[in-house]
Amino acid sequence: MVPAIPIITLTICIFSSFLIFTKRPRYGFDSIYAVFAICLAFPHLGHLLLHRWDWDLEFLQFSTIFPYTYGPLLLIYIRNLTEEGNSFRKWDLLHFLPFVILEMLFAVNFFKEGQEEFPPPPPGEWRRLERGFHPVGAFLSLSMTVYSIWIFLILDRHRKRLKDHFSNIDSIKDLRWMYWVLVLFMISTCIHWFLEWMQISDIPPENYNPRIVRGAGVLAFSVFFCWFGVRQTVVYTHRELDLFKGKKPEPEDPSDQDEDRKKYEKSGLREDKIPEYLRKIRDYMKDHKPYKESEFSIDTLSEGTGIPRFYITQILNENLKTNFYNFVNEYRVKDVMTALQSSSEEKPNILRLALEYGFNSKSTFNTSFKKIVGKTPSQFLEEISEIA
Repeated sequence: MVPAIPIITLTICIFSSFLIFTKRPRYGFDSIYAVFAICLAFPHLGHLLLHRWDWDLEFLQFSTIFPYTYGPLLLIYIRNLTEEGNSFRKWDLLHFLPFVILEMLFAVNFFKEGQEEFPPPPPGEWRRLERGFHPVGAFLSLSMTVYSIWIFLILDRHRKRLKDHFSNIDSIKDLRWMYWVLVLFMISTCIHWFLEWMQISDIPPENYNPRIVRGAGVLAFSVFFCWFGVRQTVVYTHRELDLFKGKKPEPEDPSDQDEDRKKYEKSGLREDKIPEYLRKIRDYMKDHKPYKESEFSIDTLSEGTGIPRFYITQILNENLKTNFYNFVNEYRVKDVMTALQSSSEEKPNILRLALEYGFNSKSTFNTSFKKIVGKTPSQFLEEISEIA
């Protein structure tokens, strides 16, 4: 009997990889995603070839070393999404050193004369063998634990930085789904620790059924990651615009960077330039009302005012004690309030006004309105109705 879980997981991984390779436009993180999905499929392919077509046990041993790539690939995928520009560096190859070493050791053992033969597991059995399934299995569990913590820290930093870049934040930008993927990845890590402990205990495998325990965790992770990963697009707007226009981001002039460093103090921005920059920012917001576009970002503001976005972030954070997200939504809320006060309708459509002035959802509008005004839109509408 062929185990059902490897068939389902393998099908999901292969199909999602196919969707990514046919995706247009396709970004760097998409390619990393596709490689991750293929690596995720390899151990399941090994089980199927062993159970269904009676391949030798060696291919299963070879394929089950691939979990050592899961942590590194997931880390590089998240970093590519959350950092601007090309985030793959040469030293990233060091993450895959354990995988390469184990595969080399497998190859040496495979071609060694007189190697010991191990009988295949009984049909339908899907559990770690005494040898060959996971070389240094405890190290795999440790590796997955370290990468889980590392990825969580990157995601947490990313969510904090978003409000300095965007005026609207949705699940695509804040990678909300990745937190659930990370939870499933951590659960899978715990399962690996559990099974490693079981290997040194006296409890027979029949009592805890490793096939179901390990397979269920991997299947849940695969389904969730593949479903949302296919739909993920770029986070930072200026990267998307550059790629659609067929342009490459222009590298900064090192001489300009050196000159800027001389002008900066510890606070970051020259004091005498702040009033000028603030005036340009406020004039641009007042005259052009760019915040009426829901996708308005700090890159658009930087392009419109000619002020480097790093300067804008510094001014908003240090001088106005706010961030780009709150700064823009104050303009939106004030315009909605003005529209409500001047409306001749008995019951103005608040949601329509919110969308007209740049909000992308009712919940975001209600949260921002109450934070800025101190009352809900409905309460504000009731007050102006009583006055009228």
